[in-house]
Amino acid sequence: MSGDEPRGWYLETWSDGGKLRRVRIDVLPFRVGRRRGLELVLPAESVSKLHAEIYSKGEGLRLRDLNSRNGSFVNRAPVEDATLAEGDIVHFADFEFRVGHTEASESKPESGPFGRPTTAVKRRDLPHRFEPGTREMRELLRERQVTMVFQPIVLLARGTIAAYEALGRGLHPKLPPTPIELLRIAESIQREAELSRLFRRKAVELAVGRSDLPTIFLNTHQLELSRPGLLESLEELREVAPQLDLALEIHESVLTRPPQIAELRGLLGERNIALAYDDFGAGQARLLELAEAPPHYLKFDHRFISGLDQAPPQRRKLLESLLALARDLRVKTVAEGIETPAEARVCAEIGFTHAQGFHMGRPRPIEEV
Repeated sequence: MSGDEPRGWYLETWSDGGKLRRVRIDVLPFRVGRRRGLELVLPAESVSKLHAEIYSKGEGLRLRDLNSRNGSFVNRAPVEDATLAEGDIVHFADFEFRVGHTEASESKPESGPFGRPTTAVKRRDLPHRFEPGTREMRELLRERQVTMVFQPIVLLARGTIAAYEALGRGLHPKLPPTPIELLRIAESIQREAELSRLFRRKAVELAVGRSDLPTIFLNTHQLELSRPGLLESLEELREVAPQLDLALEIHESVLTRPPQIAELRGLLGERNIALAYDDFGAGQARLLELAEAPPHYLKFDHRFISGLDQAPPQRRKLLESLLALARDLRVKTVAEGIETPAEARVCAEIGFTHAQGFHMGRPRPIEEV
């Protein structure tokens, strides 16, 4: 429909100088890419020469990705062909725009970048910019550029290794290696669940050839508990490694939904996977919910443990009461973040069954486990 003249539609973005600009969509199809002569030129290697186009269908607008290398996104979801509406957030690779519309009677703004009109809008009306590193994150996910290290969890009564927690590490040369930073970047393009699944898959692939390993603790992202796909991903792991003893860690904050967690525990049990609550007490100790949906393992947040040998008696008494409740529920308890022999001694004295931390052993590659 070349030559159509849409009325009042524009893309809005921040210029390098910190000013908000409007790029008017004044002809259709409105082509975007780094090639000269297009309606919107984005001179960056992350943008394909002919990246995407906006076109009309009926009375509305649509965005079509033109097989670009780094993708087009609407409201942070990757799209091939999608409807556009006022207020939508559009990304061409890592360039962010907001779709806007004005009435024909509105006064024309003054000239701006790209040879298009521009006008100012208050900063608070715009979403956050796209996180740096999103292009690299897509590369990491596509090429599975991750590895895992394994930190021991020790049985306090015997001092022997009872389990390992698998901890993800990134291998992309332009991204940080730590899982916290990687998940933050993945969240900006709504792919945090995919990264979490990739970490679990890699852990199992590294461990599958070993017959001498104890329980392997695998982590989840909180979002996975509210979206489909978690159980299916675990079933795939079981197909890869039916013999591995696995435990799934979920954050203690999900205890606000004990019926669903109790159901999850049952579903995991059908797949021979134990359930662990991580960071217990990081927010609040949810005792009633804990009793309604007890896990197999309860991992106490490191803030309970740090300096425990020198802590006021009240903290020790609190922990003793929580550990007594866990024993009544037949839940194994893990003290996280133990860094000194004195902390380990006190944790054993007050009734922790397991311990984890640098004093018990640092994370290591699978070859050193």
